[in-house]
Amino acid sequence: MNVVTTLFGVASLFCGLVAAGQWYRASKVVAAPKLSELPDDVHEIDFNWELIRAIMVAGRQTSSLNKLAALWTAAAVLLSGATSLLSTLTLH
Repeated sequence: MNVVTTLFGVASLFCGLVAAGQWYRASKVVAAPKLSELPDDVHEIDFNWELIRAIMVAGRQTSSLNKLAALWTAAAVLLSGATSLLSTLTLH
C-alpha cells in the first residue's frame, strides 16, 4: 500500500506542475495585431477592428490554456486526496 500511496503522491505533484505550467503559459499570451498586413491607406476603423481581432484571438488562447490548467488542477486535487486517504488507511 505504501508504494501505491507514493505513486499517487508523485502523480499529484506531476499534475500540479503541469497545471502551473499551463497557467504560466496563459499569463504570457499577448494580443498581437497584424498591423503590417493592413493596407497603406488604413482607416481608424480598420485599425480598431484589427486590435479587436487580436484581443479576441489572445482571449481564446488564454481561455483554452486556463481550461486545461483547471482540469490538471482538479486531477492533482483528486490524486492528493486519494494519497491522503490511502496514507491514513495504512496507518490504522
